[in-house]
Amino acid sequence: MKRSYTLMFFLISFLCFAQKPEIKKIDSINNLPFEVRLKDASILDKVYLKNAENAAKINYDLGEAKSYSNLSLVYYYQGKYEKDLSYSLKAIRIFEKINDLENLSLEWGELGYRMKKRNLEKAIFYMQKAKYIAEKNNLRKPLLSIYNNYGVLKEMKKEYDSALFFYNKGLALKQRIKDQVGIPYSLNNIAGVFVLRKQYDQAEDHYKKALEIRKKINDTVGIAENYSYLGDLYLSKDDCKKAIDFYKNSLEITDKYKYVGLSQDSYKKISECYESLNDYKNALATYKKHAALNDSILNHETNSKIAELEVKFDTNEKEKQLLQQESEIETSRIKVTVAIVFAILTSIIGFLFYRQQRLKNKQQNQQFELKSAMAQIESQNKLQEQRLSISRDLHDNIGAQLTFIISSLENTKFGIPNLDTAVEKRLEKISDFTRNTIVELRDTIWAMNKEDFTMEDLSSRIFNFVEQAQSANQNIKFNFSIDEELKLKEFSSVVGVNLYRTIQEAVNNAMKHAEANHIIINAEKFSEGLKIEIKDDGKGFDKENTDLGNGLLNMKKRIEEIGGVLAIISDIGKGTLVNVELQNL
Repeated sequence: MKRSYTLMFFLISFLCFAQKPEIKKIDSINNLPFEVRLKDASILDKVYLKNAENAAKINYDLGEAKSYSNLSLVYYYQGKYEKDLSYSLKAIRIFEKINDLENLSLEWGELGYRMKKRNLEKAIFYMQKAKYIAEKNNLRKPLLSIYNNYGVLKEMKKEYDSALFFYNKGLALKQRIKDQVGIPYSLNNIAGVFVLRKQYDQAEDHYKKALEIRKKINDTVGIAENYSYLGDLYLSKDDCKKAIDFYKNSLEITDKYKYVGLSQDSYKKISECYESLNDYKNALATYKKHAALNDSILNHETNSKIAELEVKFDTNEKEKQLLQQESEIETSRIKVTVAIVFAILTSIIGFLFYRQQRLKNKQQNQQFELKSAMAQIESQNKLQEQRLSISRDLHDNIGAQLTFIISSLENTKFGIPNLDTAVEKRLEKISDFTRNTIVELRDTIWAMNKEDFTMEDLSSRIFNFVEQAQSANQNIKFNFSIDEELKLKEFSSVVGVNLYRTIQEAVNNAMKHAEANHIIINAEKFSEGLKIEIKDDGKGFDKENTDLGNGLLNMKKRIEEIGGVLAIISDIGKGTLVNVELQNL
């Protein structure tokens, strides 16, 4: 026995040791510098797909998830936004599975930031998920980028107060860890908002603080950039003389270190300033410098193109030489070809015999598959018959018994005069519970009788439920809408039941607990799946300081079981939004 344990330990150790080089290789590909991923985005998709495949083979979940994360980034830079979203969500599912909250938060944040120009509302939704995970678990690294990027989204929405709030939170975090490189970026972001709000004194103060830090760490590009920002600030104030001074300060650095892009921009703006001051001589002189830089960039690009064409020409000449050499040896090849023709003919005859036998085997396999398919269909028919039999028994026996209980309770209530109020209320509760049980039983029978659902089946069931809910409380207004493209969408009975129960629970919560006056249920197409929103105008609740009950936890569990994502957004006095997203139905 000891010997077998020793052998098992040796094998496990050997496998782990054998996997280490493969893991290092996967990690090295995943940790390529950002500049490389950006530069080679057009070709790296195949590399990261293979990397994910290799990680999956050795069950290296973290390596697989990071490969999908990198893959979504390169697809984003290729402009393939559907694939960007799909692979980012794949990475998110694996990070959730292995409970890697830091990478999970970073991935939600990156997805939100990349979504900003396509769907700003969705970008904010994803960024909120990232922020919630990072703040809840006190994850400093993700928050360094999340606060700043969330501020950018708020600035895009022209919600400048919110943008400043999150830029300042990001700045405070960077100051706490003394991030001398990151602090100036936050200061410049804050200053940019002040410029938009025409609060020029505060903007100048922040730009100068960023400039001082960059001088201390000798960040030449950053120093030049900040001088240029100050020039932009004074240009916004129509103080062209001061603007020119700052642009010239920037040029002293950019001309020295050949930062052509910044130099070109500064010369152009100085020319505009001189033109505003009616100093056309200097305006023309500086514009000529701007144009010369522009020409130098174009010349560089032209020279690169010429070099590329020269390489292609040289390659073509070499190919011609090779063709000439090949023609000289063609004669000897003909002699060899004649010698092997006989062998090829023999091979062809052998192949024909082999092909005939293969076709015969294929026919036998097809017959076997047909028999298996027929047996499977027969088995499914029997299973459906059993389902129908069970559902009839449930309806005829248990349904009838529950109806008898309700009838007996009603007779008991009316048959006993002067019945105690507490007893009467208790009987009413039992009667209501029994009626609800009958409704649940009918829903179960409905689900059992269907192997596959369409969205139209589900919407019909939801309409019935909404009508019953409205009849129970006529003060509540309901709106239910469904995208026409979804009506013929098919999915399994498990998906259908879980979606129905989740919507039912959300509506019941809005009616019983939120005291809502208006409930909206909306289903629409989302990527290759669907999105369902249940929104109310009730009293809402504070998610961070409220213990989620079994109902909300069950809703989340049901949606996760069918591969979806459920998010609940609520604030006190602002109602509640339940958002369900299902991919790849």
